[in-house]
Amino acid sequence: MFESIKRVLLLIRKELTSTMSDPVGRVVLFIPPVVQFIMFSFAISQEVVNTRVAILNQDVGVEGASLMKSFMVEPVFKEIVNVTSYRELDSALENQRVIAAIVIPQDFSRRVHSPGETPTIQVTLDGRRANGAGALGGYVQQIAARFGATPKIETSSERGLIVRRWFNPNAIARVAFMPGLVCIIMTTVGMIVSATSIARERELGSFEQLVVSPLSPLEIVIGKAASAVALATISAIVILLLVVFGFGTPLLGPLWLFMLSTALYLTAIICVGLFISSISTTQQQATLGLFLFMPPAIMLSGFATPVENMPEWLQFLTIPNPVRWELIVLKGLLTRGASVRSIAICLVPLALVAATTFSCAAFMFKRRME
Repeated sequence: MFESIKRVLLLIRKELTSTMSDPVGRVVLFIPPVVQFIMFSFAISQEVVNTRVAILNQDVGVEGASLMKSFMVEPVFKEIVNVTSYRELDSALENQRVIAAIVIPQDFSRRVHSPGETPTIQVTLDGRRANGAGALGGYVQQIAARFGATPKIETSSERGLIVRRWFNPNAIARVAFMPGLVCIIMTTVGMIVSATSIARERELGSFEQLVVSPLSPLEIVIGKAASAVALATISAIVILLLVVFGFGTPLLGPLWLFMLSTALYLTAIICVGLFISSISTTQQQATLGLFLFMPPAIMLSGFATPVENMPEWLQFLTIPNPVRWELIVLKGLLTRGASVRSIAICLVPLALVAATTFSCAAFMFKRRME
């Protein structure tokens, strides 16, 4: 037993030394994840800014002009295009010069001052830009609601309405996306470190040395998985430091729980990478296998679309997806300050997936050696 542990530790030392002694390997392991995290943190956002809107104001009253001024002073809109006819309005929308077209009808001011009548405006959104148009529609509704909430048309049901946001009071999109970005960067690093590991040994001609060494197939898989987990964990710690000290997002949960979930998750992901690498002859094949796994795993994790919104049969397929459970853990630790018990519930499937993927990787590697 002691000799087996010693051999595994020597293999881990060899893997870490070979990776850290390679300048290209060091750069790929640490610089791109940090750069990508910073870029994506500012690039990925559901906020709508710098948009162009066309307005056709058919009302000659004061209220129509006031509503139009309300749109002009909003920082959401970069430019307000004034048009004089429906033809100009349709042309601006069709040619994508604007993302929305607003029509203030002729009777808008009259309806504002008429008891029992509700003033209305017509809003046409460009469905070709679904995400931006949907968010912009919400902004238009807010502006119209504020305008309609003047004492002349305010109703008792609208008085005293207070909106509070939990966990993200300022509604900063970066805070909401940050756990998902951390998870994706960790997934990318772990898969890159492991997916080409065994295939690289074959291409460099050192795989035969592993075969004739005293190391058993199980010891080889343990050594490669442990070294990859160690390297990916270092990268994850760097990302965490950037989140906490660079973006000011505190780790609301205990650090040891973050490290435990990270180790389990990286073990699961890296063993998937080792499985892909063990059945690949070249690094090119391993890279193709990597891209076959990552897009479905990320899309079915709940990062872009909540799992609850998916069809039931698709929700069932997300259960063995480790990215889903790690994303829940990171959201709990970084945004909600979830309890240890609620996080531990997600660690169980992570541990099961890690054990399963490790067994598959060891079995396939042993079979290929034979």
